[in-house]
Amino acid sequence: MTDIPDNHHVERPPLFRNRTRRFWFTVVIVTVLIALYLPSLVAFRYTASPQSVSFLTHPWRSWSFIYTALTVPGDSQLKTSGIALRHADAMFKGSQVDPSEVRLLFLPTGEPYTFTHTIGPRTVTTTVTPPYRFVWQVTGHVEGYEGTDTVVALLDYRTGEVLYDVRDDLEGASSPAPVASPSATPAPVASP
Repeated sequence: MTDIPDNHHVERPPLFRNRTRRFWFTVVIVTVLIALYLPSLVAFRYTASPQSVSFLTHPWRSWSFIYTALTVPGDSQLKTSGIALRHADAMFKGSQVDPSEVRLLFLPTGEPYTFTHTIGPRTVTTTVTPPYRFVWQVTGHVEGYEGTDTVVALLDYRTGEVLYDVRDDLEGASSPAPVASPSATPAPVASP
């Protein structure tokens, strides 16, 4: 049997030697703040501007965002912003709509989501009910309508389904008057 030394003193690494309670209190506070706000910073980075600030002011919502992000179904159609933008480009190909950016929205499932945006001189309010919490908000430019980029589509993250298409609002919008095309047959000329 081996003798166990009577000295039960465990040698601590130099970093943790002779630290005060104040030091340990500061370490605990910083750790808690990082644990609380790190998910908020991730949610802030990946969500659209109408929502991103709310994650910083209500950090507990960001944990729900992180949980949803970690449990995304593997067969989701629009898993990345690049895939979503390519989907929007294909959707609007040959139209007057030019999508330029996609950002993620984190919405309550099954609850209506209402947003307001401008199309030229008009302000449009639209309500959709997303089937899944993640929705891609597509912004872009509409040819023939002055102004900054506007929301041109909302796409469901999981299925790729189009939840909103700006072209539905363009049909009733006041647009430039159509130019009359010349007739294929000449009009009869009156004889004197």
